[in-house]
Amino acid sequence: MYAIFRAQGKQFRAVEDAVLRIPSLAAEPGDTVKFDDVLLAEQDGDVHVGAPCVAGASVAAEVMNHGRGDKIVVYKMKRRKGYRRKQGHRQGYTEIRILGIDLPDEPQEAGATSAAAAPGPEASPKPGAAPKAEAAPEAEAAPEPVEPPPVDITPVARKLAEEHGLDPGAIEGTGKDGRIVKSDVDKAIAAKEGD
Repeated sequence: MYAIFRAQGKQFRAVEDAVLRIPSLAAEPGDTVKFDDVLLAEQDGDVHVGAPCVAGASVAAEVMNHGRGDKIVVYKMKRRKGYRRKQGHRQGYTEIRILGIDLPDEPQEAGATSAAAAPGPEASPKPGAAPKAEAAPEAEAAPEPVEPPPVDITPVARKLAEEHGLDPGAIEGTGKDGRIVKSDVDKAIAAKEGD
């Protein structure tokens, strides 16, 4: 039995009686902490996958002690500039011992698969009239309006087109990658005045 849980923004694999080092917690040694963000759990071959978390699952742990990791040296320099900085750092951590993994009685996939399987037969065509009647309102729903792709136009050309009441989508661009430039708008204005 194991579980993948999230603590302090990082993910850890929990097995009963395992000792883990996680980012520092605000808890005293000897305290019991509970992690509810269980992303995945396995028990007797049954895998519980969360979406994003497994409902009702938790990991209980005991805080053993706090400490600081190995020292790393951060060194920066810029050549020929006389700039050098040397700094050491030891990252703090909390050492915990996993007491137990609490999982829900019902596997989460069973509920998810039954919910996913329920719409399947309704969506498939059947001789019955009820599924067709339910599918019809969904089909009659108004389609979402498709927005035209944004027009690539320079700011000067956009302002000039707005002043003369031209639609930038109707102007053919001759700039890089088809971008509309001021000269393209000038040609469109000349063509409009010629009409």
